[in-house]
Amino acid sequence: MTLAPQDGIALYEHTARRFFREALDYDFDDCLVTDESYLSDFSSCGLPDELADATSSLKELYATWDVWMLNELRTRYGLEYTTTAVPLLKVFGDIKAFWTRQQH
Repeated sequence: MTLAPQDGIALYEHTARRFFREALDYDFDDCLVTDESYLSDFSSCGLPDELADATSSLKELYATWDVWMLNELRTRYGLEYTTTAVPLLKVFGDIKAFWTRQQH
């Protein structure tokens, strides 16, 4: 088995670690993240318990997660995405740019 490269992810390691901790409530080191990973690959992470209705279907939970995550991206990082099917490299680059703008 061959894994996808992780060179791009390595360039955003600090951003990735912080994003996983802040937005997904997950430890980056517990995940396999490659340059081909998408945000939607992590749709089981971070959803607050009060939004996770035990009677919901998996499809409904994923839809709830999408809405919740898009709101998190907007409120935490000023990012306007219409889908969570976005490469993590793009997310990390956009977050890093947002943080840079906030410092100036």
